[in-house]
Amino acid sequence: MKRSVLRWVAVAAVAAGVTALAADLPRLLRRVEFFRVQRVEVVGTRYMAPHDVLALSGITSASNLFDDADAWRAALEAHPLVAAVRVERDLPSTVVLHVTEAEPVAFVRTPALLPVDASGRVLPIDPTERSLDLPVLAAASRIGEDGRIADPAALVLLATLNAVRRAEPMLAAAVSEVAPAADGAVRLVLGEPAHVEVLLPAEPGGLRLRQLGLAIADLRARQELARVKRIDARFHDQVVVTLTARTSS
Repeated sequence: MKRSVLRWVAVAAVAAGVTALAADLPRLLRRVEFFRVQRVEVVGTRYMAPHDVLALSGITSASNLFDDADAWRAALEAHPLVAAVRVERDLPSTVVLHVTEAEPVAFVRTPALLPVDASGRVLPIDPTERSLDLPVLAAASRIGEDGRIADPAALVLLATLNAVRRAEPMLAAAVSEVAPAADGAVRLVLGEPAHVEVLLPAEPGGLRLRQLGLAIADLRARQELARVKRIDARFHDQVVVTLTARTSS
């Protein structure tokens, strides 16, 4: 009986020791020169330069592979262009930073044109240095202290654009301008076909947008898309299409 108790006490002591060692292992490894960071790889960036990512992360030549990765991640995710970061350790001395950047979805007038993401946050991308093919929100807005669009009218336009992007991405890719229309509606101006306008309610549901997508697909199949002047999807269960007159041959 006593031997059994002693055996269990010994096992518990060993388990506790192993647990304590495992918990303390990263701290011990940080003291090992062999694991000092010698290489940092940046993966996934389009708008941010790798050296800027490295500087923001806080990783230096004195960093160790087993330093707190959460601190590096938090430092990067505080930047408006960074949506998420995954840190990978590649023994013995390489850190790989997998960066997911925030995606610009539109320009907002402030009155200068500034790129914003889907939440309305201004992104520090210089349009004169980067080619950005984005629709313009045709409602001037100020930018709040949080770095986001503060004007309600511009936010309505952005919300409508986001709904179209989720439900009909091909249509969203053709939009060149999003503007307010009469009675609280929203007007999308398409770049392709050129200057076609699409009228939507301010909060279009998924079904309404699906009907719109089907109507455009039908027009394309019948080779009538080039004749379209206006597509009005403000009405319940119907999409009204206005065509230009056929030219006589």
